[in-house]
Amino acid sequence: MLQPGAFAFRLPENLPFLTLDSLGWTADSTAVYCNDGRQRRDAGHVIFQYTLSGTGRIDIGSQTYDLPPGCGFLVKVPSDHRYYYPPDGQQPWSFIWLNARGEDAIRMWDRIIERQGPIVRLAAGSLPLTLFWELYRAVSVERRTDAADLSVLLYKWTLSLLKPDTHPASEDIDSTHPAIRQAKAYMQDNFSAPVTLKDVAAHCGLSPSYLCRLFQRKENDSPLAFLQRKRVEAAVTMLRRTDISIRSIGIQCGFDSPSYFGKIFRQYLHLSPGEFRKRAAEHPYDVVYLD
Repeated sequence: MLQPGAFAFRLPENLPFLTLDSLGWTADSTAVYCNDGRQRRDAGHVIFQYTLSGTGRIDIGSQTYDLPPGCGFLVKVPSDHRYYYPPDGQQPWSFIWLNARGEDAIRMWDRIIERQGPIVRLAAGSLPLTLFWELYRAVSVERRTDAADLSVLLYKWTLSLLKPDTHPASEDIDSTHPAIRQAKAYMQDNFSAPVTLKDVAAHCGLSPSYLCRLFQRKENDSPLAFLQRKRVEAAVTMLRRTDISIRSIGIQCGFDSPSYFGKIFRQYLHLSPGEFRKRAAEHPYDVVYLD
């Protein structure tokens, strides 16, 4: 499960492309919370902040805006702005935030603010928020630190802000839930090992039951069914491209017995592993995708 936290990156050199400086999820904020864009030292940075609960406030020039749940802002540093917990606040302010830098960051922020203004309103399931949580998971759970890798996700998120998307993300976007992608990658990398549902869930930072529900809702499938297909796909390629014995192929593909390997292989290919190997003329495929 995702948890509140704050993560920063210090690169050895300034890069011209859009790079992630820091991001976080602040669980609450008190009356002492305040940031003044005229006094900050991180010149050349851009900031996105979005309210999850409670209400914040921002002054931009001579204008003051409340920041209730579903509302956020985009500012550059330095600039004439100040965001803070209001003196009359009734409950803690919980928010997510992102700080980016690079020449592209300034150009893209200028374009977004020109088209939408500094205040953004996003529905909980909107594409920008879906992609933000994908980026947050990459940093907080997957511990990804490569600057170029994170910049790819950051560009994708930033470009989503260029289209006014206040509606829930499409089913296509929703179906690529980051936890599902993480689980699939883990199973593809470890199909030869005796991987259990508990192993996959722990790798994703989720409970086994939640991971199963997520797969069923988004994929109409189960994690272990996906793993089983990856094992059969690997077996197909090994049967075609190697002379390794069928028994050894089954073991290398994660099947604990030859009979079980044969049973599962037949369910998908309607042939035994031995028949598939012999009948190459009828089934001349080195790779078969079973999704």
